[in-house]
Amino acid sequence: MSFDGVTLRHVVADLQSTITHGRINKIYQLNPSDFLLVIRTNQTHRVLISIHPQYSRIHRTFEDFDTPAHPPMFCMFLRKHLEGGTIEKISQNNNDRVVTITLKTRNELGDLTHKHLIVETLGKDANMIVTDAHNSILDALKKTGPFDGHDRTITPTAKYVYPIDQRINPFDKVALEKFFKSFNPASSRKLIHDFSGVSPLLIQEFFHRLSRQDETPYAVFNALINETQYTLVSCPKRAYAVYQLSHLNNNLETHPSVVDLLDVFHHAVEHTQQLKQSAKDIVDFVDRQIDKQKDKLEKLVKQLHRDETMDAYRLYGELLQANLHAVKKGDRNVELLNYYDNQHITIPLDIKKTPIENSLHYFNQYKKIKRSVPFIKKQYRLAQTELNYFRLIESQLEHARLSEIESIREELENHRYLKPKKRTTKRKSAPFITVKDSLGIEILVGKNNEQNNIITHQIAHYQHVFFHVKEAPGAHVVVKHPLPLSETTIRTAAQLAAYYSKMRLSSSVPVDYTSIKHVKKIPGKHGCFVRYEGHKTIYIDPDENFVNALVNPTKK
Repeated sequence: MSFDGVTLRHVVADLQSTITHGRINKIYQLNPSDFLLVIRTNQTHRVLISIHPQYSRIHRTFEDFDTPAHPPMFCMFLRKHLEGGTIEKISQNNNDRVVTITLKTRNELGDLTHKHLIVETLGKDANMIVTDAHNSILDALKKTGPFDGHDRTITPTAKYVYPIDQRINPFDKVALEKFFKSFNPASSRKLIHDFSGVSPLLIQEFFHRLSRQDETPYAVFNALINETQYTLVSCPKRAYAVYQLSHLNNNLETHPSVVDLLDVFHHAVEHTQQLKQSAKDIVDFVDRQIDKQKDKLEKLVKQLHRDETMDAYRLYGELLQANLHAVKKGDRNVELLNYYDNQHITIPLDIKKTPIENSLHYFNQYKKIKRSVPFIKKQYRLAQTELNYFRLIESQLEHARLSEIESIREELENHRYLKPKKRTTKRKSAPFITVKDSLGIEILVGKNNEQNNIITHQIAHYQHVFFHVKEAPGAHVVVKHPLPLSETTIRTAAQLAAYYSKMRLSSSVPVDYTSIKHVKKIPGKHGCFVRYEGHKTIYIDPDENFVNALVNPTKK
């Protein structure tokens, strides 16, 4: 778990400097475990609180989230008691993963009162609790009774008590110095049991530095926990830290703030989780269809290879018919001269059939295969089309948000791949991506078939420029400017086309571009398949940081 007490210390410092004295304007519950607080100071801030058992955390965020129209019960409770409240204080309980936000609000009678929003980012025991000024619990997301086998009782009217942690607070210098006076590196490698709020990653980094620095254990440890360098590592396993990860040297990148660090890390992680939860049935269905069409194509290819035997059957029939006198009923095979190449050929025979019946059998086999070839070729084309379509859907799911997942689901329902779900409200179309390059030229990016169709066939002018990754599933990208384009605009659009495609992890990705007037929709196909001509090709290395900065310009 990377979100330890040391990381939380940096988050609390950020919250104290940005949202103290701010007013809570709105509270949203994004899903069963995630909440979003919109807070107004001299500018608008958004604070994400996650009670997810694996990714529990609290921090400011620059990410955009889809907010549900109907708030659940606990969200309504939070709105009733906390919306309109002013944040007076934000504190961390020692170095534990517990944050207390103290608010000044008005009760039902209009009198000023204080409430506490307590966020416990304790992994599987994570919780969100609201208490009054006297620490009496008003409500909690997860409740535990006195006989549930837990150390604390978390129910309305019960007195809130912080989690008990007897371990040393690493920021208590007196206790830290005392501990390291008797510290033996050779026999003590489980500091996670000695210190509160430290992660295994921090302990690994400590021992790595201790083995390479000519410093005392106290000096090394104290410098480490007070260091500020927001580091993200993606190999061999994704992790982050608020200090330099010198014991890991693969795919390291640094970020300017703890907010940016947590946003980047959890954007990738939670997108995968979001797909697993919200689109698991679609992902599984698409995977099954891709495997099904691949198997079908393999079988059809084997059937098409029978073309090679088709002419042999016709030849066998002709030679038998021309040499009936040389064949007797009961023969297992016969060797005849092939008058096409003057070579002898051995023909297998059915011992139960007469020579003329054997000849007719081969002619019938020839005619049967000949009749089946056009049908097999047609089925091959249909299977290839289906495979291309589902590969396109698979590519779109990799970048889809919740609203876009619903658009993909509805498309599959309309094509009768999935059973339609009953919907109480009409789905709103998810907006396509709109960005501007450094020259101010507007670029549109469609992330699913609905968006591709809109930007390419409805919005784009015939002189605008169309970009698409070459011969692979990907997004339609439209530059709202005629040719010729500057190199800056071409490279920006090509980056978007390559990143939002199946080839985003490749290097030197070929991207075609041409005027919209040369782009034609292929009729009779699902999705938004097009053909184009008169194109040029640019080779580009997809850059995730460049695309994220372009799509989310508000990130600092």
